[in-house]
Amino acid sequence: MRRHIVLFLLFTGISFSSSQAFAQEPNDSEGDIRYISDDLFTFLHAGPGRNYRILGSVIAGTKVTLLQEDTESEFIEVIDDKQRTGWIQAEFISKSRSVRELVPGLQQQLQEANTAIKQQRIDNDLLNQRIADLSSQNAGLTRKLDEIVSQNSKISAELANQDQSAQIEWFTRGGIVAVISLLLGIILTYLPKKRRRNDNWM
Repeated sequence: MRRHIVLFLLFTGISFSSSQAFAQEPNDSEGDIRYISDDLFTFLHAGPGRNYRILGSVIAGTKVTLLQEDTESEFIEVIDDKQRTGWIQAEFISKSRSVRELVPGLQQQLQEANTAIKQQRIDNDLLNQRIADLSSQNAGLTRKLDEIVSQNSKISAELANQDQSAQIEWFTRGGIVAVISLLLGIILTYLPKKRRRNDNWM
């Protein structure tokens, strides 16, 4: 019998606390958004102080809705992600987004950055291949230019030799002609001259 009375009283107390909590539970769209600071968890109290009953714990990074602040006790009333209304120490509340919420966006940015880096590497490889092709073409053109310069030098040398040979030939021919002319002059000088006929009238 005593056990039934204890259970009845316990059930009545729980029902009363739950009904009071539901009655006091405001709409979470009415307050400002705040976040539980990272690297910790904090307790959610039924009132603005540590002496009030603990309703549960709130892990780091949880987004909560701020309802009001008790400056004397430095506790803030919030609604957590489980729609529970309670009080948390003000030092554990932050206006900045938590790392837990930032991680998905950072992961997306990291993925996009990796994709961009991969594309840049592909473009870089294509540019390096293009540079290698151009370098090879440049080397081939340089070799052809060297061959043309070498051939030009040989042709210039052959032309110079031909000019020199032609000059020597012309000098030689001129000398021969001069010698022949000189010999003919000498020979003509020593040839006997014909006597003139005396055709004078008496």
